[in-house]
Amino acid sequence: MLGMLLFGSPPAHAQTDALPLGGNLPNATLYDVQAQASVSTTALRGEQATAVLFWSNQCLWIDRYEERVLTLHTTFADRGVQFVLVNANDADAFADEGRSASAEQAQSYGDLRYVRDENAAFARQLGAERTPHAFLFDAAGTLVYRGAIDDSPGSPNDVATAYLREAIQATLNGEPVPEADTRPFGCMLKPAR
Repeated sequence: MLGMLLFGSPPAHAQTDALPLGGNLPNATLYDVQAQASVSTTALRGEQATAVLFWSNQCLWIDRYEERVLTLHTTFADRGVQFVLVNANDADAFADEGRSASAEQAQSYGDLRYVRDENAAFARQLGAERTPHAFLFDAAGTLVYRGAIDDSPGSPNDVATAYLREAIQATLNGEPVPEADTRPFGCMLKPAR
C-alpha cells in the first residue's frame, strides 16, 4: 500500500484550475476531529496568516515533517498564524485516515487544528496533490505561498531553504514571499473517487 501512496505522476484529481496565487481562501466545511464538529474555513483563519497543510496518518514523509511543523506552529502561533492540518484521504479505503484515527493522532499535536476534508472538495479547490502540501494565506485570506515545507524531506539537518518558514516571515513583515510556488514532495493524496 505504501508504494501506492508515494511518488508518481500527478494524481487523477489534480486540476489545472486549482486556486492560483493571489486567489482567496475558499469557503468550505471541514470536520474538526478534536471538537468532533463541522467547522468552516472562515472560522479556521488566523489573525495574521493561515497555514494549511495537507496531512496523513500513514505517510512516512509526514512522520519526517511532523516535528518541523510542530516547531513552526510553536514559533508562529503567538504571532497570529493559525496552522491547520487537513486530511483529505479516503477513509473508506484507508481506515487509518478516518475521523477516529485522526482524532487519536491529533492528541499529540496540542492546540494545532486537525480537520478532515471528507469528500476532498477543499483539496480539489486548492489543487492539493501530496501529503504534506502547504498553502499559506495572508491576513486577508489571499494565497501567498503553495508547495513544499522545505527543501529537505529526508532530514531537517540538511534544510537549505525553509520555504514555508520564509513565506510566513515575509507575510508577517508585509513583504512579498521570495519563492511563492514550489513543488510539493511526499505521498500522493488519495481522495475518495
